[in-house]
Amino acid sequence: MAHAADAPGSGSGAHRVNTAPVTETESSAFRTFNSPGSTSIRARNSTARPMAGGEAGSGRTIFASSTGFCNYPSGTGTGSQDTPFCKVQDAVDAAQSGDTVDVVGSMGYFTQDPVTVKTSGISIVGIGSQAWISPGGKPAITLDGVSDVTISNLMLSSFGAPAVVVKGSSRVTLDSSYVDLNPNVRGVDAITVDGASADVTVSRTYVDAGFWSAGASGISIAAGASRIRLASDVFAVAGITATGVNGLDVVGNTAQRGCSAAVEVKGASSGVHIENNLFEDANPNTDYMMGGFKSNCTSAGQAWAPDVVVSADSAAGTVADYNAFYVYDSDATALYGWAGTAYPTLAGFRAGSGQGAHDAIDTVQAGGVYFRPNKSANVDAQPRAGSAVIGSADPNAPGRLASDFYGTSPYTGRGAIQLANPNPGLGVSLSGKNTSAYGISLTAGVTSASVPLTVSIAWGDGSTETASGNGNTSVTRSHSYAKLGNYTVAVTVKDDSGITVSNSVAVTTAGSAYTAYGPTRLLDTRDGTGAAKPQPVQPYSSARVRIVGNGGIPSGVTAVVLNVTVTGTSSGGHITAYGEGDPRPSTSNVNFTAGQTVPNLVVVPVGANGYVDLYNGGWGAVDLIADITGYFTRSASSGYTPVPPARLVDTRNGTGAAAAQVAAYDSVPVQISGLGGLPGSGVTAVALNVTVTNPRSAGHLTVYPDGQATPVASNVNYGEGQTIANSVIVPVGPDGKIRVHNGGWAPTDVIVDVVGYYSPAGRSAYLPIDPERLLDTRDAASWGDGPVGGRGYVYMPLAAGHPDITGFVFNSTVTNTADSGHLTVSPDPNSLAAYQGGYASWPATPSVSTLNWRAGGTVPNLVQANAGSNGIVDFWNVSDGNLDLIVDMFGYYQND
Repeated sequence: MAHAADAPGSGSGAHRVNTAPVTETESSAFRTFNSPGSTSIRARNSTARPMAGGEAGSGRTIFASSTGFCNYPSGTGTGSQDTPFCKVQDAVDAAQSGDTVDVVGSMGYFTQDPVTVKTSGISIVGIGSQAWISPGGKPAITLDGVSDVTISNLMLSSFGAPAVVVKGSSRVTLDSSYVDLNPNVRGVDAITVDGASADVTVSRTYVDAGFWSAGASGISIAAGASRIRLASDVFAVAGITATGVNGLDVVGNTAQRGCSAAVEVKGASSGVHIENNLFEDANPNTDYMMGGFKSNCTSAGQAWAPDVVVSADSAAGTVADYNAFYVYDSDATALYGWAGTAYPTLAGFRAGSGQGAHDAIDTVQAGGVYFRPNKSANVDAQPRAGSAVIGSADPNAPGRLASDFYGTSPYTGRGAIQLANPNPGLGVSLSGKNTSAYGISLTAGVTSASVPLTVSIAWGDGSTETASGNGNTSVTRSHSYAKLGNYTVAVTVKDDSGITVSNSVAVTTAGSAYTAYGPTRLLDTRDGTGAAKPQPVQPYSSARVRIVGNGGIPSGVTAVVLNVTVTGTSSGGHITAYGEGDPRPSTSNVNFTAGQTVPNLVVVPVGANGYVDLYNGGWGAVDLIADITGYFTRSASSGYTPVPPARLVDTRNGTGAAAAQVAAYDSVPVQISGLGGLPGSGVTAVALNVTVTNPRSAGHLTVYPDGQATPVASNVNYGEGQTIANSVIVPVGPDGKIRVHNGGWAPTDVIVDVVGYYSPAGRSAYLPIDPERLLDTRDAASWGDGPVGGRGYVYMPLAAGHPDITGFVFNSTVTNTADSGHLTVSPDPNSLAAYQGGYASWPATPSVSTLNWRAGGTVPNLVQANAGSNGIVDFWNVSDGNLDLIVDMFGYYQND
């Protein structure tokens, strides 16, 4: 980062460090979170497929042509795939039980030869979409006295006679076929089942009576028939008529009825279930010839019957429920005619019959479907978004199929067709990134057909928002969480057809909250604490400090607060603390010279393996001591609140304690809660600068919570007559106090300054950065103003205009000191605009100290600096001589 001198303020000696705002310095805690589009979950499987052929038999496969002509020399064919029979009837006659007849069609061609099946146990399967049998005046196919016969995927049409006739047959199935009468002769039914037949299924079949007039049914079932299943069929201007049937399941059909009822149960029928159907009186967009409108029926003298009619003799043996009704304008009719009473409303029907508890009125018209080439015009059978039929079927309805008209499953809707998927590529990928301590930015990349979309985001904390789009689109939104932690962001995309996909991604806030701990000694190379054996740390090598799992320290620790002391030094050097496995930074945490014992507080990221390394950058071996006072995690705990630096204790003049030195091996209580801008309760830990001065012997200070035994740890190590300071973050006792213990064998004065505190109510979370050197006044290439003059200051506009940045974690080092003195770090009262405009006032020199030195000394200290209201931090040389200043930044606090 480049540094340059700015114009001085109103007093000589003020220098600006030109740095990039901290908001442009991405925290090393920022991560990305991704979930690819391939993980999108479709809310329902609605991809329709072409009509499937039926199951093949267990024996031979015999081939026949439905084109109506052959060019073989024999004129008949052999039934092989290369030379199929020229007539379907020949193949059917040649089949034996267990055989399958494959009827091969060709687009636009059909055979006019009718087919009669008299052999049981065979299957007849249409190959392709145009296996077409269409005789004139005769049924296309007749099942005569057979059992266990399956017919599938055929086109069967006729005029003047039913297209399909079932007589005296049992266990027969007509599946996935197309049946129509065109043109029709009034009074002719498309499919007939006589009274001697039983166990007959018509499923996934299009049935068209060819005309809207009364008297022509799509399927007619005669008295005496039993166990008939009509499931997932589509009826075009046609309906179902059953007389005196014993066991009838009408389930999951879509009927666009003509003048007659969609379902009429007559005579004394029993065991009848009418469920999960969609009945349409009429649909204004129907592209079907002549349509089934009430006006057509009225003008032709035809009645406009209720949708479902059940005779009085059949009512007791009939169940009607889970049906949906689409009624249109003046074409609306009674929904039910039940035991002779017409019920135009569902409420009336429920009250009068005790049936239809789950029936619904569908207010969304179905869309057109084109069923077969060369035959079907659009019939309104495709559900649309918002339809009452979607996902509302009774899964336990008798006779219900597992898949819909097209073979789509799961099949959860009423009517024959599950909601189609006009948007098969619909998907959403998610990409998120931390943007602040509490904030993330999320991008939803949607792939879609060019249709309107609604994108809904659930942030995982109870808040939601929506956006609109069209086709392939990207939606980016930002969100700030109220609490640190882990969240699952879920995104749902819905197109205008009601197709829905969703995806989710787990995110974690970048900020970390503080948990007070100890003080506890984790490492002492002098006696082997935390090490394999007592042994100094060799030059240019590291000591490992186990953090996670050491005592009660949990996993997930992002950073740790250690008091690191170097002793037994034989040369000059420095100590660098960093997370094990991370690149070792070029910055330093503790600087020392030969013979010195130097402590310094460090806030250091923890490696992925739970360790911190302490690197000896000197050319002589040293002993290292590390005491923990707390740690940070990405979960709600205690947030930081900076306060203007304030003096709590000065034993030299009686501030906050008796005006007397602290005796050897004695301690002094320090009131924390309620003083120095701190609240009266709720403080879990406090950030201090503790200074020892006028000591009469060498020793150390230990700062710890009031009410605890004095721990084996140290915060400030000193020599006789030395003035030295160190930053301290220490838990606060239950009584709101801490203690400062003098571990020397002679009295000393103690000074305690507060710079901030941690509490559950604190909002500011810690964000580490890759350690960065902001200032080194010795470096002429990056700093052209030379040493900091006596009584002068350097100001750093690190977060000007960003009130969400509340504080910084620096390591400040003074060296080449020409006079004894102290360094003070404090927020600047001037705005950046005042400095830029040349009218900034000279700030008052703060009365607290951050680090102290003697002339010629090199002294480091951690600084938790308050950003103040202007985001500018001042570094004061409170001495009469010049000094060089080195400032490294390790992280910052942010409340948003």
